[in-house]
Amino acid sequence: MAFRFSNPFKQPQEGRQRLDWKDWRSLRDRFQQCWNIPTILLLAVLVASIWVFRSYGLEHPIENAPFMEEWVLEVWVVLDAVLFFLLLRAGGWLRFPALLLFSFWGTVHLTSAKIYGDLLHYGQIASAMETTGSETAGYLQFVGFFPLFVFIGLFLCFGALAWKASRTGWFGWVVFACLSFAPVAEVVVPAVMGEKYSQSFEFVRYPAEKMKDRYINSLLYRYPTMLGQYFSIQNRLKEAGHKKRTLPEGVSPPADVTDSGIPRRIVIVLGESDWRAHHGTYGYPLGTDRFMMGRQKDPAHTAFFTALSPSAVTREAVPRIMTFATPRDMAPFTENMGVIDMARHVGYQTGWFSRQNSSGLHDTLIKIVAQQADKTAYFDEGRDEVLVPPVAAEFNDRKQLFVLHIWGGHMWYEDRHDDIDYQRAFRSSEEFRHYDAAIGHIDRMQEQLTKHGDSQTLFIYIPDHGEIVNLGHGTADMRVAQFEIPFFVWSSNSTYITRFRKAVDRYAINGGKLFNSSAFPFVMAEVMGYQVSQDARMKSLEDSNYVFNVDGYAYPLSDIKWK
Repeated sequence: MAFRFSNPFKQPQEGRQRLDWKDWRSLRDRFQQCWNIPTILLLAVLVASIWVFRSYGLEHPIENAPFMEEWVLEVWVVLDAVLFFLLLRAGGWLRFPALLLFSFWGTVHLTSAKIYGDLLHYGQIASAMETTGSETAGYLQFVGFFPLFVFIGLFLCFGALAWKASRTGWFGWVVFACLSFAPVAEVVVPAVMGEKYSQSFEFVRYPAEKMKDRYINSLLYRYPTMLGQYFSIQNRLKEAGHKKRTLPEGVSPPADVTDSGIPRRIVIVLGESDWRAHHGTYGYPLGTDRFMMGRQKDPAHTAFFTALSPSAVTREAVPRIMTFATPRDMAPFTENMGVIDMARHVGYQTGWFSRQNSSGLHDTLIKIVAQQADKTAYFDEGRDEVLVPPVAAEFNDRKQLFVLHIWGGHMWYEDRHDDIDYQRAFRSSEEFRHYDAAIGHIDRMQEQLTKHGDSQTLFIYIPDHGEIVNLGHGTADMRVAQFEIPFFVWSSNSTYITRFRKAVDRYAINGGKLFNSSAFPFVMAEVMGYQVSQDARMKSLEDSNYVFNVDGYAYPLSDIKWK
């Protein structure tokens, strides 16, 4: 006996009528079959759900996108609703994957709205592509079971609504294709026809980026086009990774490499997710950074600065700290030397030691920076102090520059410290205790590192960005906590400290009260003996008045939510 399994999504054959275009009753019956009550209910629920989500679930329902800015919210609601409506009515076996896709997409959007109050931006998508197993585990622990419950709820709810709905026919798929193609048709058609039109030219040159711009407001196509842009950018950056770079305009090699004020060994600790408001050295009454608080009493050998990060996510901040890229211009990242290149150019032995993985699915901007070093090493286990022994083992009599890229205060905080740090933070509230303990662990790691230095060594601590404690960073709302960072240097050689302090003062803005770490490459150039013209300094000061937000745009410092 043969068993036959039926498809629960297959539409019943009974009751179907052959379409007779000459018989108006046939047309009426066909229309009634297509627009039965379950079908109408499905469309109505989709329109209502998407409208409520975009109107009340997001801080910014409409992006400031260049395509059809005059379109109002209701147009995007209808467009998304119709696209999902046609997908959910797919016939036969296609309806099940369509329902899975819709449930997954809804889960992503609702989870983002719950956590960040908005849709995910490009910087967050790119960071997700490059996340490590530890980061992913920490994030999943942070969001909990909310996404799972949302996915199951959406699947069951819309599965029931779509069960008796009519299926999408050939005309519906034509409508789906036309609506999907419409946003980009404005640039594709002129490009195919070869018209001399700026938008079509940009589409030919940067198709993925232009597609993202056109679909930035689509709930269905927003993230796929962002991923397309990500892969496109990564491929171009990978090609440029080994490109020969030159010094930026206005920066020239040292005139006197024998200058005794030039540090012989430079050790840069590149921190992570460190908000200076939780440092005792910056006035936090419950500070756990005891080592640096002690060094604060010795201004001849330690210097502290009030600093700001150029971006609130690692992948955007590190290239702008370690190269001459700025919040407003990424071109110097591939065209000009960075801190490591300049060090090698004047005879420094260089190394990049990272507690963070080299990449996620693709090479990252940070890996391209790291690859410029003579030696790169990545450590997948242990806490930040695992970097100290291998770096100290590299110390010799040569000129040297080493970068230690640590986990710092990145979530999940309890994974960034041990019990000693937790006990140090006994005065902190339970809300902040783990984060304060993580700051204490950064401090202890640097104390261990300092023990291996000598009078020829300059230590620098500069985090990539700040942290909104218990939320993270990389949100588009410009909260100041994700930009404010500590920044200090220490050395037993007071000449090094004096030289470094003067260099920082030349690039400080707001009357010398604030330093944007996008100017860090210029400071390092001068510390290593490079000559910097007045025009180059002025340009750096101008660029320091901006930060790069995760939405892909540069904003003046006045747009930061300082309170």
